[in-house]
Amino acid sequence: MSKSFMGLAQWDKIGLSVAESARRLHRIGYLDRQAMRLSAGRMIGCPEYEIKGALARHVWLDAVHHDQLRSRCRQLRMSSAAFDKCPAPLLERMMDGVHDAPGTLALLQALFEVVKPAQLAAIRRYLDEAQPLVDWPTRDLLRHQLLDREDQLAWGREAIAELRADATQEECAAADRYADWLDKVLAATGGVDGLDTSAGDAHTRAQGPGSADHGGGPGGGASADVPDLALPERPEAPAYTLPDKGVRDARFTTSPIKFEGLDFPDSDEGRFKMMLYSRYFEMSPAEGVAYVLYEAKGGPWAFCLDTARHLWDEVRHAWFGEAALRKLGYDVYAAPNWTGFYEVCRHELGADDAYLHLTIAIEQAAMKYPPGKREEWEFARDVARDPLMTTFQDFDWADEVMHAGFGKKWVVDTRYGGNTGQAIREGDDTWARRQRYLERRGGAGAPGRGGAGDY
Repeated sequence: MSKSFMGLAQWDKIGLSVAESARRLHRIGYLDRQAMRLSAGRMIGCPEYEIKGALARHVWLDAVHHDQLRSRCRQLRMSSAAFDKCPAPLLERMMDGVHDAPGTLALLQALFEVVKPAQLAAIRRYLDEAQPLVDWPTRDLLRHQLLDREDQLAWGREAIAELRADATQEECAAADRYADWLDKVLAATGGVDGLDTSAGDAHTRAQGPGSADHGGGPGGGASADVPDLALPERPEAPAYTLPDKGVRDARFTTSPIKFEGLDFPDSDEGRFKMMLYSRYFEMSPAEGVAYVLYEAKGGPWAFCLDTARHLWDEVRHAWFGEAALRKLGYDVYAAPNWTGFYEVCRHELGADDAYLHLTIAIEQAAMKYPPGKREEWEFARDVARDPLMTTFQDFDWADEVMHAGFGKKWVVDTRYGGNTGQAIREGDDTWARRQRYLERRGGAGAPGRGGAGDY
């Protein structure tokens, strides 16, 4: 016999109000958006190659989590305009501190020993206290988010352990001091949900668990800011700024000139080798996308969400190439790792034209057949006959179709009012600017534009 309410326990508990539910989700989601942006910026300056790529994955997960909470809060009568505001000054101060964490170890400890564990604690408290029948949608969403968030935390702890094993005592102590300071800032605002009273009594008493009134209807305002509290002085750390060029760890040499030191015979074998390295070298385009996302602070949320996905895709594509090269026995550290795409974006094009260059001049152009992305996949399948690279090119093609759609939405339609011809003409100009920049850097300029995905 079927049970009432699908066997749901505590169906008669009072739970949280709509206003209180939205207030808590707002604070959790705010940290996701800040972590997304700062991780995009920090991945560019992160020398540890595997961590650089992993940060891009966390950018995407943080963006997805933020988007889900943003959508749910609209259903809970909090407007998107209210949700996009900072819910508490000390949360902003804490995330500014995470942004400036001095070095990779301090950054990871800030994210995975302070911010994300506190988010998990707030989510678990929400799940414990929410009314399970009326707030089934939020509970369902958060239960599924926990899988990703716990996976993030497990990766972070493993990475921290590896970094600490190679760090000096002074480096470990400095990272610990920085994390301790962030803990104090978080405690002063009552934790992620504002309800922890161990060190944040003033905040909790002033605001109370149900005082975030959104006016009871659509479009209501966000919760009130809390007064700043006296805190210990932040440990000395310079403000983080984007590097002049993409950085790699000591295993690599780098070059702004693509394919420097590599030889590609004029044959099917030579073309296949170039395909492998083209995918592998997409870490520099990934850094270019990270630059665009980092510079989009205050921009439309939908653009940030698309760009976060774009960033993670480019890192995945770089890993496609690395995996294929490793499987075929190549030494992936032998040739200089390409950093020129990010350099061109940072120093010549700027964020807006970098996005034009990538999505219109490169990725939309790669939709033409032949050659195009479809022909690359056919070559891997029918000529090179490499099953692994065929799979990689198949999914690379699918991703690039989506990226071309991003370009149509954000460049052709939004920037140029639907004028495709103007977007293409100005995209062509970015190729010329890129070539002039690389020639000034002592190289031969941009590579030829005959192949698909020719970054």
